[in-house]
Amino acid sequence: MRIILRNFKFFIFLFFLSLNFNNYSLAHMRGTFLSEEEAEKRALEIGCEGIHKNQDKWMPCKNEKELHIYLRK
Repeated sequence: MRIILRNFKFFIFLFFLSLNFNNYSLAHMRGTFLSEEEAEKRALEIGCEGIHKNQDKWMPCKNEKELHIYLRK
């Protein structure tokens, strides 16, 4: 019984972890671009200003916090 309960808790944890990860991943899939021009175009489409670089990709809006606000609209 103890093993079943422990496994159940583990699967519940994984389930909630996957929900959070998927939302974050989706935002990044919709918000990262290889070129500055693509990021600028997307910024105009979603209504924010500016672009910024995140590692080797370009993202619309002046920072990532602002981007996430616009992607949730």
